[in-house]
Amino acid sequence: MTIEPTIIELLPTAHPTPGRDHRPPACGVSAVLDGEVLARGVPIGKLMGSVSYVEMIFFQVQGRYPSRDERALMETYLVSLCEHGVTSPSTHGVRVAASVGAPFAACAVNFITAAMGKYHFGALEMAMEQLREIAAYGPGLEAYVDEKLAKGERLWGFGHRFHKSADAASLDPRSLAELQEGTDPRVRKLLELADELKWPGKHVATVRRLGRLLYQRKGVPINVDGVGAGLLLDMGFDPRIGMLFVVLGRLANMARLYLEEQEEKPNRFVGLASRNDPTFDRTVDRELDAKA
Repeated sequence: MTIEPTIIELLPTAHPTPGRDHRPPACGVSAVLDGEVLARGVPIGKLMGSVSYVEMIFFQVQGRYPSRDERALMETYLVSLCEHGVTSPSTHGVRVAASVGAPFAACAVNFITAAMGKYHFGALEMAMEQLREIAAYGPGLEAYVDEKLAKGERLWGFGHRFHKSADAASLDPRSLAELQEGTDPRVRKLLELADELKWPGKHVATVRRLGRLLYQRKGVPINVDGVGAGLLLDMGFDPRIGMLFVVLGRLANMARLYLEEQEEKPNRFVGLASRNDPTFDRTVDRELDAKA
C-alpha cells in the first residue's frame, strides 16, 4: 500500500543538520496533480523556503543546484544587468509604448523583442556561440583573432558605446594593461569576484585572453556580454537560452521605467516623428501632406 506524504513531511526541514545538504535533488518529471505540483519530481513545497531563486534556475534548467561560487557569480551577474540608464533601444521601446498607454506586459514584450537583436543583448548568445567556436578552433586564439579582423568580422562581447576608456591617455601606463577588464564597471566587479573566488572556468579565461589581444590591437575592452558569455558557458548553460538571464536581470528596471512613465505627459515622444527631433533626417508624413 502506498502511503501519501503528509503536508508536514512535504515542508522544508525547520532545523537542518549542519554539514548536510537538505536541498531535494531532482528525482523525476514535472507534473501538476490534484493538490500537488512537482518540479522535476520534487513537491514544490519542499523547494519553497529551502532553495533560493538562483538555485531554482539551475534546478529547472540543469537539474542540479549551483555551487557556492556559481551562486555568488550568478547573483552578481543578474544584478549587473539591472540598470543601464534610458539610452538603449530596448529601454526606449518600453518608454515609448508606456507613453501611449500600453499595459506593462506589452511594454515588457517591446523590451524583449528589441533586446534580442544581435547588436544589443542578442550579442550575449552570439558571444557564447563564438566562445564555443574558439574552443574548437585548431590554430589557436591569436590566429582566430587575426582571421576575424582580416575579414572585418565582429568579435562579440567586446566594445561599448559608453565604456571606452576615452581618458586612457591620462592614466598611469602601468594601468593600461588592465583597461580591457576595467573600463565597464560591471565587467570590473564580475572579474574581481571571479578572481576572489579563484574561478577556474576555461571560457572566462578565454574571454580575458581575447580581451587582452583586442585591447592591444584596437583599444576595445570586454563588455558585460563577453564576461557573461564566459560565465554562463562555464556554468553549463546553453547559448540558446542566453536571453533568459537578460530578461531576469533587466525586467525589474523596465517595470520601474514603466511606472515612471505613468507620471509623464502621454504620447510625449511624438517629436520622434517630426522635425522637432534634431537627429531625425527623413521626410515625415506632415511634409508629404503639405506637398499633396
